[in-house]
Amino acid sequence: MVQLNFDARLCRTCPTGDCLVKCQYLKADKETAKEEMVRISEGKDSFVLQDCVTCYACEEYCKRGNHPFYLITEKRQEKGILVAPRAITQQWINIGEPQGKYRIGEVKDKVLSFGYMPEYLKSVRGKLFEDLLPSSVFGQEFFCNVVYVHFANTAVIKERLPQVIDHFKNLGVKEVVFMHDECYGAFASLAPAYGMEVPFKPIHYFE
Repeated sequence: MVQLNFDARLCRTCPTGDCLVKCQYLKADKETAKEEMVRISEGKDSFVLQDCVTCYACEEYCKRGNHPFYLITEKRQEKGILVAPRAITQQWINIGEPQGKYRIGEVKDKVLSFGYMPEYLKSVRGKLFEDLLPSSVFGQEFFCNVVYVHFANTAVIKERLPQVIDHFKNLGVKEVVFMHDECYGAFASLAPAYGMEVPFKPIHYFE
């Protein structure tokens, strides 16, 4: 079963509380930050669950790798806290549903992933990509699904992301260059946070 790797003891002993202290949208001192993250982990109410704007920054601020943002998202879903109207949330879930209409180019050991961002299909040109194209993939089957953290829905991610990983695995690729920030984050951060094995090296195209 896919489960978040989170240890409340790391929050209790945190020397900085940076995850919330550095947040640009919430106000919390070190002790408040530590207390609130522990409360959240215990399934208790917290102002953080109500006021988080899903900017993802706390995930970067935590130097202990304890995944505060993913925890906040998990607990929001458990408590049924809506961060967008149900209709819009469902619309987005439907958009990412695999349709069997993916495109696969001449795949090599290194492949360029467009995820499910059709605007990239026409804009990716030039010397930067000459050594990659036409080795590429596009479609919902290669869509990271990380967008659903912004809708407080990790259930969809935990269901679909392992399938996306399998699709890449079946291609036999060794490296995947991602055009989309969240697609890169899915395999460099989110998947490992949930104990999912990523059988290739994720690379951001900036690299």
